[in-house]
Amino acid sequence: MKQKKETYATAFLILFYLVGIAGFLFSETRSFFVQLTPLALLLSAALLIFFHAPRVDLKLAAVFLIIFISSFIAEAIGVSTGMIFGDYSYGKGLGVKIVDTPLLIGLNWFMLVYCTKVIADRISLNKTVRLFAGPSLMVGYDLLLEQAAPLLDMWSWAGRTVPFKNYVAWFLLAFLFHLLIRKYGPGFKNPLAFPVFIIQLLFFGTIVLFFSFNNS
Repeated sequence: MKQKKETYATAFLILFYLVGIAGFLFSETRSFFVQLTPLALLLSAALLIFFHAPRVDLKLAAVFLIIFISSFIAEAIGVSTGMIFGDYSYGKGLGVKIVDTPLLIGLNWFMLVYCTKVIADRISLNKTVRLFAGPSLMVGYDLLLEQAAPLLDMWSWAGRTVPFKNYVAWFLLAFLFHLLIRKYGPGFKNPLAFPVFIIQLLFFGTIVLFFSFNNS
């Protein structure tokens, strides 16, 4: 029964993101689907929480909250000063903002740390390999996300160039968050972490390929 639930949830996410791709590909519906981006993040997070095992205790919940708040603060400082990631600004794609920073950016960081931690645990039994695998997966994800973000009105960079220090900052922050989650919440699993990560990668990749092909 549990495996069926996982299959149904994965199938639902695939269908949901396929509809999202179709919506973004047509100019008539694109602006409407930009507004649905927060819903996609919230839905993915809700399913991850549902399939989390074992149950979330207070210590692990505190770790999750620290990642959410710390990443939001880092992004707020970054977008205000340009000192952490570079010069960029947020669009409307991630919903409600505080100090020019979407609240959901903290959720996005948390989901990525969470998913890559679970995936890294499946890659190797070696603690050092797992510790570096998670942040490396996040930087790889960001390489693609940075190409898709302006197309989805999530954020854009000054001069349309992503500075190298953005990826350095991503890795360092991700590394710190992985250290934290491994120290205080090392034992959890989630069968939906890998599907969520891959489905989002394919979603962003399809958007980037479509716009690249149309603009060539």
